[in-house]
Amino acid sequence: MDLKDKVAVITGASRGIGRQVAIELAVRGAKVVVAARTVDPRRRLPGTIGETIRAIEDSGGTAIAVQVDVTKPEDLERLISTTVKAFGRLDVLVNNAAETQASPARIEDCTRAEWLHQFDANVHAPFTLMALAVPHLRAQGGGVVVNVSSGAGDLAPVSRELSVEDSPIRVGTLLGYATTKAALNRLTNAVAPDLVSENIAVIAVDPGFTRTERVDLLGARDLLDAEFAAPMAVPVRTIIELITDDDPMRFTGQLVRAQPDQRV
Repeated sequence: MDLKDKVAVITGASRGIGRQVAIELAVRGAKVVVAARTVDPRRRLPGTIGETIRAIEDSGGTAIAVQVDVTKPEDLERLISTTVKAFGRLDVLVNNAAETQASPARIEDCTRAEWLHQFDANVHAPFTLMALAVPHLRAQGGGVVVNVSSGAGDLAPVSRELSVEDSPIRVGTLLGYATTKAALNRLTNAVAPDLVSENIAVIAVDPGFTRTERVDLLGARDLLDAEFAAPMAVPVRTIIELITDDDPMRFTGQLVRAQPDQRV
């Protein structure tokens, strides 16, 4: 896809992978909609939607910001309607926002409210945004949806000897996060066949262990070894290459690994 004058919506774009994808799409000529919750700077985590907009404008790109809580359906509806009102079209959707404040609590200690919140952010939001976006992608003769997933969604071996101390990531099994990412992978795979005839590619991307601002924060708390994480440029490059591929349909319904050889 040639991104010149195409329109892309990226959720979770105030920091991390989402921010870098937004900037790179804008540099390549896309008009970008930066969607995230964070308007005012946080005490521990850097990044706001305004800062992403300024970075895009400084690079010569075009963007608008929409404050969105992806767990609220009305915010998602407003995001798509604002996009179409501002730019008249939609060509690319990157579902990057996710609830990562999951707890490693055992199943008996995981509350139903926490469980449902994970699904609202990590599964229901991408589902809703895809449903809202598809009519606009169809109107343009096709488009690309990227759902940012995680290796946490993989089926993992179970062993009595398995220890988190053997891994650079020591936060334990995040039950809700892992389950929702597995669901997102299957959602991607299940939606894709229905959209093949309309030239709409739906692709999941596992970024792998990536050095985002949150990873640095957790590293400072000794919950992981940030030095083992790949720079954000690695998954960002994968996402951009999929969107700009001459035939992104050849990846539709698949989970693409940005770091296929990674073992953590």
